[in-house]
Amino acid sequence: MAFLKRKIRKFLTDRQHRNYEKTISEKKLSYEEWIEKQEEKIAVRCKILEETAKCLTNESEKYSDEGKLNHNAGFDSSESRDCRKFVVWDENGRKGRMGFLVLQCGDFGECEWQRFAGSFHEMTDVDVVVFLCAQGEPSRLCFPLLYQEFLRERVILAYGDEDVRTGEKGQEFRRERPWFKPDWSPDTFLSCFYFGSLVAVRAKPLLELLAGKGGDISSIYELCFYLIRDGGGFRKRTPGEEEPVLHIPEILFHGRREGYETAGSYCLFEESPEEGDLGNREGGGPLVSVVIPSKDNPKVLFHCLRTLFDRTGEGPSFEIIIVDNGSRGENREMTEREIEARNREVKELREDFRGIRYHYEPMEFNFSHMCNIGAGEASGELLLFLNDDMEIIQSDWLIRLVLKAVLPRAGAVGAKLLYPDSATIQHAGITNLRVGPAHKLQFLSDDEEHYYGRNRGVHNMIGATGACLMMRKKVFEEAGGFFEGLAVAFNDVDLCYTIYENGYYNIERNDVVLYHHESLSRGKDGESEEKQLRLLREKDVLYERHQELYGRDPFYHKYLTTDMLEAEYSPAFRYQVRLDMPWALAKEREGLPGGVREDACVVLGMECAMDIYKWKYGVEAERGGGEADPSDQGYYFQGYSFVIGADNACYKRTLILKEKDNGRIIEIPVEDQYRQDICDNLKDQVNVQLTGFAAKVRLSDVPKGRYRFGMLVRERCSRQKLIGFSSWVLEAGERIRQTEEIF
Repeated sequence: MAFLKRKIRKFLTDRQHRNYEKTISEKKLSYEEWIEKQEEKIAVRCKILEETAKCLTNESEKYSDEGKLNHNAGFDSSESRDCRKFVVWDENGRKGRMGFLVLQCGDFGECEWQRFAGSFHEMTDVDVVVFLCAQGEPSRLCFPLLYQEFLRERVILAYGDEDVRTGEKGQEFRRERPWFKPDWSPDTFLSCFYFGSLVAVRAKPLLELLAGKGGDISSIYELCFYLIRDGGGFRKRTPGEEEPVLHIPEILFHGRREGYETAGSYCLFEESPEEGDLGNREGGGPLVSVVIPSKDNPKVLFHCLRTLFDRTGEGPSFEIIIVDNGSRGENREMTEREIEARNREVKELREDFRGIRYHYEPMEFNFSHMCNIGAGEASGELLLFLNDDMEIIQSDWLIRLVLKAVLPRAGAVGAKLLYPDSATIQHAGITNLRVGPAHKLQFLSDDEEHYYGRNRGVHNMIGATGACLMMRKKVFEEAGGFFEGLAVAFNDVDLCYTIYENGYYNIERNDVVLYHHESLSRGKDGESEEKQLRLLREKDVLYERHQELYGRDPFYHKYLTTDMLEAEYSPAFRYQVRLDMPWALAKEREGLPGGVREDACVVLGMECAMDIYKWKYGVEAERGGGEADPSDQGYYFQGYSFVIGADNACYKRTLILKEKDNGRIIEIPVEDQYRQDICDNLKDQVNVQLTGFAAKVRLSDVPKGRYRFGMLVRERCSRQKLIGFSSWVLEAGERIRQTEEIF
């Protein structure tokens, strides 16, 4: 009998494995399949005629042949040439002619381009010059999209995204590591040549530049710098006005070998050409007012101050304003004694120290209000908001922040934060995902370089954490300060979003590193139901105030994952969110099925639970601008789940909502989703490729109440039934509130 049972179980297990592998093959898209589906949606509305040119001299040979018209707008790279010419017309015939000159300049165009420079003046029939700075070829969409975008008179330079096409001829494929780039990012550009392998420039300003500086320019990078500078690309943005530098968010170039991404770390300047000696500024260097909110944390605060005084090198003068919202008597006295001692001792040692002021005012905790009080008392041109649990570890941290913050285009300037005594990243800038603001790269090692150097150098981002955030007082006041309706969470994000909307560029200096002893003062968000629900309410307020930014981040590509909270910069083909999936057939029960055992081995991570209208628009229906239709009348649930130490291919999952007051159970069938990120993190677990799940449920299927999330798993090869619960809750009413698992 035991032998027969083993035989039957093996048969059932093998069948589950075959089904599991089949589902994986159906769910797992390759990058090439996915990107080609995206590219098929792009209409090509022009025709291309290739001309040949031996070189850029009077001996150039040209020909025009109607038979060469390529209605698919392709680029035949079978013949390797340093110089090629194309003429593009609109789809209606030879109207709107635009001439393109394509120059192969070698890796990143450091020197080779100069051999063409002497003949640029002969480009009478060329409108756009395309520099290829790596081995490879333009994509099928390259010239049609360049043609379309250079019809805008304001554009003087354009760049796009790229990937690698490799393999033997006839068996080529596109590798799954595309380089998706941000929109125009002046400070990123000054930190590295993130334009990469293909840069297109308008011929007229190029000729004007070369007429004056041709012999002094040594690389494409330097050429781009002068073109952008002269075209006004390093100024503060004017909302609604087009920038002279345009990012075309599509693959414009196929590299021919791995390593093309090193262009992202190539930098011409040892330091930004805009950053100089602050002492040369009229009136000397700026005064920095350091605002530190703190309550009942004297030891933590004193450690922060000691490292600030002991480890900060020479630089601008600074003052410190401590805002205390009601420490206990003994802690207040301890703080006052320490401040008195520091004011006396440090002033004798540092000429740049202007003293510490202590603002004590008992009140409920409101981070925004406390920061606004400190800013109101500040004497400095620059404000630096600093948590009391920060530890300074880099002597030039302050001067580096100042050098960016004083620039006219600069908004908020942040630093990279690591967890104490480690190389583990806590913060490297804020990214605005569809599921909310996120700290990309969090928990990854800073010893490694991530996604084309995103944890290195300087980057423009939509925001940076308020734990260490500098800006000019003028910028702060224009934004209205911190919004005091956000007392605990997202107030720094809200401020950064407002600053961006005002036309400034927010800057993340990942070359400035501090330790952050995170959440020592008030605990971590999400550790209680009340804090979870408060976090969700404050996020609702954030997007009600910034509806135009919901699901949009100019410094994060549309083809990167926006629907999952994961650390890496992952192409979106790995995680497909489908709101067109069928409605799940939810069932209501009085209690859990018989024989179910709660077990901690069942892991459940909820990433999204919101009504579909809010998923689309970021706000409740009554506060949004879009009309709700029948397809909006439901909820979307998304997350991941697996059974520790088990063969996950053998389990069927059902999402459970358990009402906290009456124990009502709602069972919701889920759709399995392929999750490479979970699989990569669970190398010691079995069959976890399909750990992702999603479900779409009608609004009427979830009655009003407060629910716990659970995942019921039934082993298909036995009668075992287990359930695990998430620590997060769901508050459902006429409209559901968003809830997320914050990693």
